[in-house]
Amino acid sequence: MKNTLDKLYSIFFILLGLSIPLSIATSNICIGVIVCIWIIEGDIKEKWQRILSSKWMSSILLLIILYCVGIIWGDIGVGKFQMLTLFLMFIILQTSRFKQSDLKLGTLCFLFATLLSALLSILINYNIILPLHNYISIISSRWHIAAFTSYNYHNILLAFSSLVCFYLFAEKKSQYRWVFLICIIIYSFSIFIERGRAGQLVLLLFLSIYSVYYFKRKIKYSIGIICFLITCNYVAYQESNTYKSRIEKTLEAIESQKDIRFFLIKESINYIKKNPILGYGTGSFEKTMNKRIDENHPKLYTTPHNTYLYVWFEIGIFGLIILLNIFYFQIKSLSKLKYSFHRILLPIGFMIIMLFDSYLFSFVLTIFYIYFFTIYNNYNIDVSDN
Repeated sequence: MKNTLDKLYSIFFILLGLSIPLSIATSNICIGVIVCIWIIEGDIKEKWQRILSSKWMSSILLLIILYCVGIIWGDIGVGKFQMLTLFLMFIILQTSRFKQSDLKLGTLCFLFATLLSALLSILINYNIILPLHNYISIISSRWHIAAFTSYNYHNILLAFSSLVCFYLFAEKKSQYRWVFLICIIIYSFSIFIERGRAGQLVLLLFLSIYSVYYFKRKIKYSIGIICFLITCNYVAYQESNTYKSRIEKTLEAIESQKDIRFFLIKESINYIKKNPILGYGTGSFEKTMNKRIDENHPKLYTTPHNTYLYVWFEIGIFGLIILLNIFYFQIKSLSKLKYSFHRILLPIGFMIIMLFDSYLFSFVLTIFYIYFFTIYNNYNIDVSDN
């Protein structure tokens, strides 16, 4: 029985890595099976002790509890409840035992899926093929779909895939390491012809950090990264109308400060000042803020495009402190492991993108972060796959 459960767990964990960039439905199925196996295998007492001994897992439980208590003075919706339950996947995966081969195969499957997504997105952008909903009816036909998912999630997943590939290229001594360099080039090409600014920013940030990191270690890497960044930005600005337009509109928005994001952030801060301790309750942002949206912005907004303000607005300063504690203790946990510099870039990068939207409450990006934090926190580079 135990061997059967272990095999099923391995299969669906690896399949989850493949499905995250491709299909929310398949990801949900994988998550459901993993949760069922976790419950059936038992050892609840041991798992509970592991949770209590981990400061970042305990902080996640506190955040979930605070959101549940916040229902008293808020108005929780179905979507928020689903995201709160998804946070439990942090704990479920972290209290599971993995074979090193499962973590490795999960990573490779994810990279394959994002590579496929990048290639198809490039073909769609250059009108070589039609958007995928023309061939597969279950794929959304909405305009903002890059290949399988929204362009902003697509670009962020490719940026983090580039981070993983660069580590594998720079640090792993393998005869196939140049494959990862080719993947980075394809990811970057797709990132710069899509509209997603957060993914472009994260890619530029990661590569800039690595150019500094390798300056005294491997100067040729630093020079190569700098040349690659200059080339990417120059070619994208000259050849991609989408990238050029996004740059110009972003600069214009910063200068005029008339963009809806500035309004949402400003109003969120004003509301927070009035009730900084408890906030306005779970699920309160949409109802409260949309009363302030004027006729020039008729669209309904569900978040302030900033995870930190979003949490503070709804469950107060204690919620914000707990959120920061989660990432602080996760970074601390990763910093104790070998190749800690490469590992901590994952939570740091995610904390940065949370400045630009409520990505912690996005299914695709949340399950991506949970999945890869599990891998980063458990994969032992110096042992054989077993």
